[in-house]
Amino acid sequence: MKIFLTNPSSLSDDELVNKYQSTGDMDYLAELFSRYVHLIYGVSLKYLGDRQMAEDTSMEIFEVLKEKLRNSEIENFGGWLFVLVKNQCLMTLRKKSRQEEKEKESVLFMESDSVEHHSIEIDYEVSDRILRDCLSKLSKEQRKCIELFYYEEKCYKQVANLTGYALKKVKSYLQNGKRNLKNCIEHNREAA
Repeated sequence: MKIFLTNPSSLSDDELVNKYQSTGDMDYLAELFSRYVHLIYGVSLKYLGDRQMAEDTSMEIFEVLKEKLRNSEIENFGGWLFVLVKNQCLMTLRKKSRQEEKEKESVLFMESDSVEHHSIEIDYEVSDRILRDCLSKLSKEQRKCIELFYYEEKCYKQVANLTGYALKKVKSYLQNGKRNLKNCIEHNREAA
């Protein structure tokens, strides 16, 4: 049985964050989570538009908090948490979109006859070759940011932390990289 000198529910958010970071005691994290669970669920529902997905994401946030809260410098827990939840929702939506795209491709592939199967495989090989070729033509910074953001599903801040680039630079590299990729792919398809 744990004995607390101070009841966690009587502590401020900042005190709970500090206690959790210094001790790793889950009771402090649980208190923080219970204070903000309505915000977590509400933001998740707003971004995801689905109750079940919002509930699942809310539970995922607790797991993410266990790790991220230990090593983050936080000035305003509520604002920090909002950004964390929003980013988690955006990653969930990206995963869902990719999964739906794969399912569509799979259905198209399964419904096609054998002659069409062969042509689809060739198209994917050509598209993959074009994409790899175009990626290699990007600047080192653009390529690194695109790989981290799209292939490794990192958020802007994570990309900035991993690369050492400023957040504004990351956004710029991603925007310019996407434009350059699109132009290169269109050029290669027209030439093919």
